[in-house]
Amino acid sequence: MSEKLVQRPDLEKAQHLGLVIGLSCRNLRGFAFMWLNVFSFIGATRNAPGRTLILPGVSSPFSILLVSYWESEKAMMQFVRSPAHLRWMRFIYKHPRSLNLFNETYGRPQSANYINEPRGYAGSLLTPNQPGRPS
Repeated sequence: MSEKLVQRPDLEKAQHLGLVIGLSCRNLRGFAFMWLNVFSFIGATRNAPGRTLILPGVSSPFSILLVSYWESEKAMMQFVRSPAHLRWMRFIYKHPRSLNLFNETYGRPQSANYINEPRGYAGSLLTPNQPGRPS
């Protein structure tokens, strides 16, 4: 095996942003809305201009985390103002006791270590046709 097990990418000039969106159900209405709409939301995020990577995850049947990486703050803010994102916000404002939602934005990490191959932030820096790039 010629490649290193632990990789430490050079992040000095990286400008990508990370956006973490967390959703958790508070009642049956929120549960139904979340599971009926989450896959279209993931698809809208995956197809958004300026998005370089999305890593969706299910924490439990009642909680979902979506981590996405963006080329610029402008691209990320365009998505936050997109119909797909606004649809969730409208539901939450209309039914505030149904879903909890949080958004957190992160800049360039100070350090990053990856075992076997880059993922997450470092994966978002790979070019689309580069081997090892997660989809």
